[in-house]
Amino acid sequence: MKQTLLTFSLVLMAQFIFAQLIGEGSIWKYLDDGSNQGTVWQQPGFNDNNWASGPAQLGYGDGDEATVFSYGGDPNHKYITYYFRKTFNVTDPEEQPALKIGIVRDDGTVVYINGEEVFRSNMPSGTINYLTLAAHTISGDEEDIFNNYYVPSSILHTGENLIAVEIHQRSETSSDISFDLRMNFSDLNYFKKEPYLLYTAENTEMLIIWQMDSTRTCQFDWGTDTTYSMGSETTTEYNNDHQHKVTLDDLTPGTKYYYRVSYDTLSIKRGSFYTGAPDNETEISFYVYGDTRSNPSAHNTVAEQIVQEVEAFPETQSFIISTGDFVADGDNESDWQEQFFNSDYKFIRQMMAELPYVAAVGNHEGQGVLFKKYFPYPMYASSRFYYSYDYGPAHFTVVDQFTSYYEGSPQYEWLVNDLASSDKYWKFVVLHEPGWSAGGGHANNTQVQQLIQPLCETYGVQFVLTGHNHYYARAVVNNVNHITTGGGGAPLYNPNPNADSIVIVDKTYHYCRIDIAGDSLTFTATDNNGNLIESFTRQLNLAAIDEQPPESPFQIYTSGRTIKVINRQNLTGELFIYNDFGRAIYHNNLLHGRNRVTVDSPGIYFIRISDSGHLKTVRKVFLR
Repeated sequence: MKQTLLTFSLVLMAQFIFAQLIGEGSIWKYLDDGSNQGTVWQQPGFNDNNWASGPAQLGYGDGDEATVFSYGGDPNHKYITYYFRKTFNVTDPEEQPALKIGIVRDDGTVVYINGEEVFRSNMPSGTINYLTLAAHTISGDEEDIFNNYYVPSSILHTGENLIAVEIHQRSETSSDISFDLRMNFSDLNYFKKEPYLLYTAENTEMLIIWQMDSTRTCQFDWGTDTTYSMGSETTTEYNNDHQHKVTLDDLTPGTKYYYRVSYDTLSIKRGSFYTGAPDNETEISFYVYGDTRSNPSAHNTVAEQIVQEVEAFPETQSFIISTGDFVADGDNESDWQEQFFNSDYKFIRQMMAELPYVAAVGNHEGQGVLFKKYFPYPMYASSRFYYSYDYGPAHFTVVDQFTSYYEGSPQYEWLVNDLASSDKYWKFVVLHEPGWSAGGGHANNTQVQQLIQPLCETYGVQFVLTGHNHYYARAVVNNVNHITTGGGGAPLYNPNPNADSIVIVDKTYHYCRIDIAGDSLTFTATDNNGNLIESFTRQLNLAAIDEQPPESPFQIYTSGRTIKVINRQNLTGELFIYNDFGRAIYHNNLLHGRNRVTVDSPGIYFIRISDSGHLKTVRKVFLR
């Protein structure tokens, strides 16, 4: 028996040694003289006999280097690029379908195997040379993390192979540089972006999206338990980047469903969700956080706490709001892959597979092309990133601060109509840049103060949920709570507890949870170690809210594509009609008696009647 166990152990050890092609702390050939090596150094035949060699970590500035580099004679003009080469032998290139390469790179890197680029990380697209700067600065814990990448093992050949790496600084005055690399055979990670959930504003629907490593066919199964017996379909990619999606509809509101995505039984991903609350539901819970950019390891600790809380309190498995700034450079595909969709961060993946995401766009999302690619909500208005939705007793209005929302703009008119036409007791505005925060990073946004705040007071918005500044803060202005929840992973800022209207600040990674039960709302902020930051309750006077105003002097109804407004008391005023994009399609003086307006197409329209700028009535109608 002992002999059998010994033999088995030796076999396992031999397999491990064989699979480990390069271990961390290995010896590398390197060049640290700031020279321009062009591209020839990437090739197997290049003569590196004059290069130095030493064990990893290699670099300077952190004090944990096994081999310390030179940065040149001028601390204000340090070398930008450092070069590394290492050969390794392979007996069977087809031992497994992929190579798993883990790399410590501070700041950016490009990696080549046998003369071919296999991936780049934190680097711009296009041609790279010895003066090319990294895309952004790596700091904190991210400086020592092995970022994993998967490469098909077909890049290898039997015998000696070469891996070549270049590390680039973010600036000439960078304080440090770090490099280490490990590599072994692995199963191929077929899912480039694992399945995640998006809320579609319909409580009978759910949108599931994922991305494969190449053109593949997947199987999607779902049901109300893990037999997945309610439905099955085969999916193919829907654009030119191997994305797949399934929109489940005709679901039962407030019901838990399970789903499974598989590829040839080789790789299976699972998740679950609750459909949206019934329209008449009075009790809901949901989560809010933001600014996950740059430090996925910190983001993962926040996600871990959220996942644990959902497991402890299943009724909170509803949805999660992000107040924006997902990644450092929203126009860079590699940032989305490394910082947000990275499969190494299991709690982020589990959270997004179980909590539908609702997102506001942040300044770091750049032009928004990739933001829209990965968050294709069907309720976007006017092809921009503002929209609204109801969930049980609450209404949520998501503002796009990077599209004009000055008074008179399409977004502003849409915002006024949206808030005025909602009959929900609880109202939330979601946006990125706060009107009242605690400094330390970004100043208060005056547009929020001058434009959003008056609308909140007019239409009964209780909370403005924001991010942008990387900490937790709460300000109260005329009974409106302005929440800064920017502690999702980005480098933390120092909040000022004495800033205008501030009630509390906390410099931690964190998340928020909101529980509504009828006329009572409980708001809780928790840090990534599970410690309570604050909890408070807000009450509504539903009796006062439910008091009906006197009968409207206007009768509004539709017939076909005609909107009819009957001015019963022959009042004076102006009649406006807006389409769902917030654009005015009709404006005229209000007629005595009957007013008739015919529109060109079906859809949602807002009727607004005012007198000298004072709002008299707002109504939303739907024309079929």
